[in-house]
Amino acid sequence: MGRRVLSIIMALVVALLGVVGVVAYASAADKRAVAGQETSLVYIAKGQVPVGTTAREAVAQQLIEQESVVRKGVPVGALARVDGTNDTLVATSAIMPGEIVLASRFGHPAAQDTTSTIPDGKVAVTVSLPDPQRIAPLLKPGAHIVVFDTFTARDPKAKALLPDGRHLTDEHLSMRATRVLLPDVEVIGVGDATTTPIPTPTPSTTTDTKAKPSLSGADAAVLITVAVTPDQATTLVHGIQTGALYAALRGTGAKVDPHANVNDNTVFAR
Repeated sequence: MGRRVLSIIMALVVALLGVVGVVAYASAADKRAVAGQETSLVYIAKGQVPVGTTAREAVAQQLIEQESVVRKGVPVGALARVDGTNDTLVATSAIMPGEIVLASRFGHPAAQDTTSTIPDGKVAVTVSLPDPQRIAPLLKPGAHIVVFDTFTARDPKAKALLPDGRHLTDEHLSMRATRVLLPDVEVIGVGDATTTPIPTPTPSTTTDTKAKPSLSGADAAVLITVAVTPDQATTLVHGIQTGALYAALRGTGAKVDPHANVNDNTVFAR
């Protein structure tokens, strides 16, 4: 009789242990399932974030937006917040749309290697160019442009018109000419748009060739940094100092005559 009771007790203990084990397993499974559905707020790129863009600018321009993502799909180091501790950090490389943004993609401006974007054997020159046709939104590092130079001629009767060393606006009634200054220049940086005074000639009743135009109004200008050879840099800087520069965005396969030029007399007779 005692042996039978002992067997029953042992069977009950085994059954109880089994129930406890099943409950524990089910509880752990529930926790794993819940953990698999837990989310984290991280920033995801909605548009391309150019190099040098601050985290604050990226948020303000909606280039990156905060979204809830299942936690198990969030990479280590994902950017979870933009505040006073990191909003002035800049993108150290271009961030592509769709990326879960990592905090390491933003760093201190001083930590950037600014010379790494300059092709070997070339120098970087920054020039402020007028942008009345709004090509600036199309410009980005890697684009190629044609640079034109408009100037007053030293000798209007000469076969080959040469600049007279003065700005275009110094004597606007003299012979003006435009030539291709640099036919193919690589853009390595596009800066902020600026507002600069643009000369607007004032109608004059005199034929005095030394009459000076007044400066009125303003037009948009954009700062562009280009990579050029040392010789081209000398040419470009001279054009900046003595003429009025203008840029055109090159298309694939475009052929530009480096010797092309026109003047007031030939512009309609080509």
